[in-house]
Amino acid sequence: MASSPGSLDDMFPPGSLPPSVAALPEDVRERLAQQVGVAQRHQARVVENAVRDAVKGVPLPVRGIIRTALLG
Repeated sequence: MASSPGSLDDMFPPGSLPPSVAALPEDVRERLAQQVGVAQRHQARVVENAVRDAVKGVPLPVRGIIRTALLG
């Protein structure tokens, strides 16, 4: 099975895809991968908004340092 960009095979390290997920039909795995991608993008937006809100009270000269500390 060739993995397409954004497939579940790309989201998990080799050999770590749960057997119950690997047993799903290909079309179901593709839809699941799409849903996981949507969830990951949503989570990234939520985290970005939370960081933005968190640094609002931080003095401007150190906001970059704090943002880096929060996001790594």
